Amino acid sequence: MELKHVLGQIPGLTKRFVYYLEAQGYIHPAKIQKKRIARRDYAEDDVRVIREVWRFHERGYAVQRSHALATRIDRTIAYVAFGAPVSRWSEVMTILRSFREVVEATPVYGDRWDIFVKTDTTDPSDVYQNLAPALAEAGITAMPLMLLAREYFVRDREDNVTRSESEVVAYVLMTVPSKDIEEVVEDLKAFPEVMEVSVIYGESDIVAKIAASNTRELDRLVMEKIHSLEAIESTRTFITVSGLRWTR
Repeated sequence: MELKHVLGQIPGLTKRFVYYLEAQGYIHPAKIQKKRIARRDYAEDDVRVIREVWRFHERGYAVQRSHALATRIDRTIAYVAFGAPVSRWSEVMTILRSFREVVEATPVYGDRWDIFVKTDTTDPSDVYQNLAPALAEAGITAMPLMLLAREYFVRDREDNVTRSESEVVAYVLMTVPSKDIEEVVEDLKAFPEVMEVSVIYGESDIVAKIAASNTRELDRLVMEKIHSLEAIESTRTFITVSGLRWTR
């Protein structure tokens, strides 16, 4: 990718900042020799580092500290849920896609929330600092609920059956006694319909993303399989709106 395209993707970014990152050895663009000078070609990894370092630098961190924060290995999965009028769902989905921290977003059918979002970030506070103002500009002022994951399991891609467009995808929030959480997580992993499981901090204890071939199978999974686990105290199911759901 040429530098002009990198600059076009990251608001406020300057050539000088990019060149400084290269001089410090933080990025390693390939050099394509031309007649007079070599043109730099930035890979996706370079662009990711530039974007993350610039984001922290704009918040006031020195470049070295920004790089340390942007490239640290430990990351946090968090779920964010909030209300939004149906008339704004498409607009909200577009806004959410513009944030790199957001890896999945979907409207859901439920009695409490309308939008369910999964984020992956080095700093969960980024979600509020970056996402909330953007949503407020779109008229979404409801305070988001954040559910931080302290353990996270996702089924390997090769273990997943081929997903059809007509399948029903839902998030199930579960209340479980703390002493039984690890056992329930292991039980949930055994169900092939369970795509992801997270142990979360908050009013619920576990959130599972599940996929069923139809609503009848979804009901059977929740009511017969999940509720057959003795430690499950209660569940809340949020069915996703497939036409607007997206995942990176």
